[in-house]
Amino acid sequence: MTPPTVLLDLAEQFEILHLRCNLILQADGVLPAFKGSLWHGWLGHAIKGLDEPLYQLLYGSHAEQQPKPYLIKAGADHKQQWRAGEMLEFDIILLGSACQLGQRLVSALLSGQRLGLGTNRIPFRIQSLTSVLPMRQTPGLHVARLIDWLMPMDVGLDCEIALQLHSPLRLKQNGNIIKSATPALPELIKQISRRMALLTLFWVNEDPCLQAALFKTLPILGDYQSDGSHVWFEDWQRFSTRQHEQLPFGGLKGQLCYRGDLSAAIPWLQLGELLHMGGKTTFGLGQYRLIY
Repeated sequence: MTPPTVLLDLAEQFEILHLRCNLILQADGVLPAFKGSLWHGWLGHAIKGLDEPLYQLLYGSHAEQQPKPYLIKAGADHKQQWRAGEMLEFDIILLGSACQLGQRLVSALLSGQRLGLGTNRIPFRIQSLTSVLPMRQTPGLHVARLIDWLMPMDVGLDCEIALQLHSPLRLKQNGNIIKSATPALPELIKQISRRMALLTLFWVNEDPCLQAALFKTLPILGDYQSDGSHVWFEDWQRFSTRQHEQLPFGGLKGQLCYRGDLSAAIPWLQLGELLHMGGKTTFGLGQYRLIY
C-alpha cells in the first residue's frame, strides 16, 4: 500500500530533527514515575535561562489551535529510585521550520546541566547527543524529512494491526476524555490527519489548499473488528508549578488491536507513530509503536 500522493507531497516538505539525549546521574536520587513532565519542565527552565526567543517559540502561547513545533519521547521506564552512574534517555523532536533552531536547542540542553534533575536537583552530565534517522543513529545534527519514514508496505487487504501505547493516549470524544471504550480506527486516523494538517499549516506550508486536499484523501476502511481487552486508563496526575495544583494527564495504556480490511490505514498510523497522537505530546503523551 502506497501513501496517498498529497500525503507524500506534504511529507516531502515536512522536516524533522529527532535528537536523543543520554544522561548519566552523578548522585543517588528520586525521580517521578512519569518522566514526560520532568523533561518538559527541565527543558523549559534550561531554555528560558539561555534563549528567551526560543523559549517563547516552544513554550509560549500561540494562535488558537496552533500546535507546538516539537514533541518529547520520555520512554516507558517508571523507575523512581536511581543510583549514581545510572543512565537516562529521552528524545526531543523538532518539527517543520523549528528544525532550523537545532543548534540553539543543543546549547540550551548543555546549559541545563547546571540545573540538576527533579525536586532535589540531582546532578548529572550529558553523555551524548545524537540524531535519530530512519535506519541509524548518528552524532551531530541531521535534519530528515517525514517522507523518509513513510515507506510502502506489502500487506494483504485483510491484516491485523496493533498499537502498543508506550505513554498515555489522551483522546477526547464529545468533549470528554476516553477512559474505557476502544477508539474506532477511523477516529484515530482523523485525529492523526488533523494533527498533520495543523502542524503543516503553522510550521511547514501555510497553503490552506494543502490541508483541504489532505482531508479528502482519508481512507474509507472496509469491515474490521477491534479488541480493547488489553487496554486500561492510566490516571496520571501532574503538578503544575504555574497553577499550583495537580492536573489530570491520564490516558489509555496497553495495546489497541484491529483486524480486517485495514491496509489503507497503515500510512496514517505510521504518521501518528512519528508525530504522536492526542493531547499533551510535548509532555511525552500519545507515543505508540505500530505493529502490522
